[in-house]
Amino acid sequence: MALLPYALRPSVIIRRKAIWGGLLGASKFWKVVAVWVFGKGTLKKFFGKSPESLGKFKVGSNSFVNVINAKPMSKKERKRQGITKKVLVDQAVADVAAARPKKGIRVK
Repeated sequence: MALLPYALRPSVIIRRKAIWGGLLGASKFWKVVAVWVFGKGTLKKFFGKSPESLGKFKVGSNSFVNVINAKPMSKKERKRQGITKKVLVDQAVADVAAARPKKGIRVK
């Protein structure tokens, strides 16, 4: 099945109608839709979980490894599994050291 052109996709049409009919127009219905469509992402950005950087490691003279936890666990999940940030950093250092045994690793 072929994709619709961007301008004809339902989500784009709804966003366009919410802006023109609600934010720039007089329709209360489309104002509510606009708040729902644009507010949902904003709330998620401010109050949602975001990736947490565990550290940058120097592997070689001009090589760095940046370790990021892509899906942070909740506090309850971490406590249940006994995982701390130090444990995660130590695991990442061990993985890098195993991959490059001759290179020195400095943890910042």
